[in-house]
Amino acid sequence: MAVVRGRLTPAYPAGLGAFGVYLRGYHGALAEWLGASARRRLPLADRYALLHWHNQVYPREVLGLVDMVALENGELGPLLSPGTLRGLEDECVTDVKAQTRAALLRVLQEDEEHWGDLEDRPGSLAQDVCELLEDHTERAPRISQELGERMAHCCLGGLAEFLQSFQQRVERFHENLGIRELPPDTYISRTIALVNCGPPLRALAERLARVGPPESEPAREASASALDRVTRLCHRVLADLLFQELQPHFNKLMRRKWLSSPEALDGIVGTLGAQALALRRMQDEPYQALVAELHRRALVEYVRPLLRGRLRCRSARTRSRVAGRLREDAAQLQRLFRRLESQASWLDAVVPHLAEVLQLEDTPSIQVEVAVLVRDYPDIRRKHVAALLDIRGLHSSAARQEILAVARDLELSEGGALPPPRDRAFFSDIPVPHPSFCLGLPLALGRLPLSRLARPSWACLPLRPRPPSPWRPRAQR
Repeated sequence: MAVVRGRLTPAYPAGLGAFGVYLRGYHGALAEWLGASARRRLPLADRYALLHWHNQVYPREVLGLVDMVALENGELGPLLSPGTLRGLEDECVTDVKAQTRAALLRVLQEDEEHWGDLEDRPGSLAQDVCELLEDHTERAPRISQELGERMAHCCLGGLAEFLQSFQQRVERFHENLGIRELPPDTYISRTIALVNCGPPLRALAERLARVGPPESEPAREASASALDRVTRLCHRVLADLLFQELQPHFNKLMRRKWLSSPEALDGIVGTLGAQALALRRMQDEPYQALVAELHRRALVEYVRPLLRGRLRCRSARTRSRVAGRLREDAAQLQRLFRRLESQASWLDAVVPHLAEVLQLEDTPSIQVEVAVLVRDYPDIRRKHVAALLDIRGLHSSAARQEILAVARDLELSEGGALPPPRDRAFFSDIPVPHPSFCLGLPLALGRLPLSRLARPSWACLPLRPRPPSPWRPRAQR
């Protein structure tokens, strides 16, 4: 057409509009050829190429270089009718849906075959899935925005189905007794590799949902739910393995030897620090979640033997020694988890609070400390406070009732409040073996006005600074 315009049309009289005749002929021949091509069952790659040439290349690189008078007059018309274009796009979406789902299933099966291998091999499952889907989600928007949205919705639906299958196979992997007999290092590596699939696939689902239409949201939620379940399962497996190794050290806590020797806590800190090196291979997001759970669980396992009454303080000197050891251990655990980059700083104050309750002498000060403890850890109950008073050796019925009334009032003030989420639960995971001999309060106590000291208001609570911020599966408790 450039040759026609530059060399041929000057030979015609200007009034004949020769170039427009040639342009309409050229455009019509193209429309006829493209229409015949569209009626054939083209391979997906050819259909992509045809649509891209029709929507982008021809308007930009052909018509964009010729006289626009004919275009402005609307004399050319479209190469393909809207119905034909829609049909080609429908075929693209249908083929992508079938091809990608089959390809994703094949990739998952091939990867799963190596989960039980003794040889440690880098996993490429998430990368393969992203490449399969991004090949289509990057092509389609180059054709049209609408096709880009439809393709994103299609691929997100396929991804959601894939992730549900992935979740089921991960669950089967951890339930397989033969798999669980793998060497510990291999089993841990496989579990970490499965967790590491989560962040890139979650990011892909979020990206597809942003591009796709509003009806993509259910598929995004299904994808996120499947990945959440995989992550929680793998985290629980890793935590159970680690705490099975730690349990002998926790069994030494709160005994006579613990008061005079740091051996038990040194074992806990040393094991956690050593095993954290393996966990560093985890992606940042799941690593942070796992370390926060290990932090929470380590403090739960530390406090559990204390509230079960392994130690009884029969003198102020003993209470001071126990409180001192609790503070030293709390500081050491805080340093450990700060080094591991735990973001669960809300746990740092729990042991110092318990130490304060054990060491304080006057009832009003203990009441204030209990109130702060209940405020910071709302799942604590009177039975926990009563167990702590038993350990402290507080047998005065009147003093106990005044202190327990604080916990009782704060429990009642919660009303029908929902329990804290799992990752913020603490005392609810620490059962007290039997009711304290002084736990029960007279029924009439709830109707008796407590003294101002016995019922400190929230406004009077001090704003206490917080302190500076090989394995085998464990049997179910």
